[in-house]
Amino acid sequence: MAAIAHKTGTNFTLYYNVLNYFKTIMSNHPSVEVVTQGSMSDFDTKEYPSYPIANITILSANFSENTTDFEIQLTVADKIKNLNNESDGRTNAQTIPLKGIDDVVDIHANTLSILNDLTAYTQRSVSGFEINSLTNCIPFEDSFNNGLAGWVVTFTLTTHNDRNRCLFFLINPDEEVFDISECISGTNYLATFNEEVNVGEVISTVKTPGASLTYSNLVCYSIDEKVNVPETEIDFSNLPVLALPVTNYETCEECELWINPKVWNTTPATWGSSPYADFRTWSTT
Repeated sequence: MAAIAHKTGTNFTLYYNVLNYFKTIMSNHPSVEVVTQGSMSDFDTKEYPSYPIANITILSANFSENTTDFEIQLTVADKIKNLNNESDGRTNAQTIPLKGIDDVVDIHANTLSILNDLTAYTQRSVSGFEINSLTNCIPFEDSFNNGLAGWVVTFTLTTHNDRNRCLFFLINPDEEVFDISECISGTNYLATFNEEVNVGEVISTVKTPGASLTYSNLVCYSIDEKVNVPETEIDFSNLPVLALPVTNYETCEECELWINPKVWNTTPATWGSSPYADFRTWSTT
């Protein structure tokens, strides 16, 4: 049995994670025998030794300011079987009124129940997901060449997406490349910046473009000279210039003081503001 996917640490805005989540809960359902993914047009191209079968399709994805909305389509189907009136009161109390009746009604009842389980678990038991729309269920019979019946449900799945604007640095503004040196190690790098800088300045930034803004990720550089090199030789593109509290610290010593504050429960965004401003006096003494 696959692990139940309900951890808040999972980034459910990733396409793979959404697919894997639904494949996991469908595989774990006791009434599902086979799990597939892909377009409904491919649903009838294979025969399986056992049924019911469940399929996941992601129809579309929409990005909003801090969420991703996936249009999800789940299909659960079973092979239609004819029921013969061979029962009697001794072995089977159920009476089938007409010879040759199939089990489509039973399939529809069972597969709809499975879809209810899958969507209810997703809505109620997974911290990373919300189903904010109606779950539209449509039954089918003989829609595929392999004699399947079941239900298709379509719904919008909402998951958090922080859409960090600093996650990737894809351009080199103004094509200005600088030779910079790390204040502590003296290691030299070639870099471009996301705003104007000048030779002789000392700036603070993150160690790697896209790294989270925490003290452990901060570093100080001195801007040594402007150079003309091919783009392939650049080590860091579009480095952010942080202001903690200024963009130019003038000396490496001053910059290092600011990226290693004396109040450890602060964050780079709040360091230097009330109530922590009282602790800044060491910087000017």
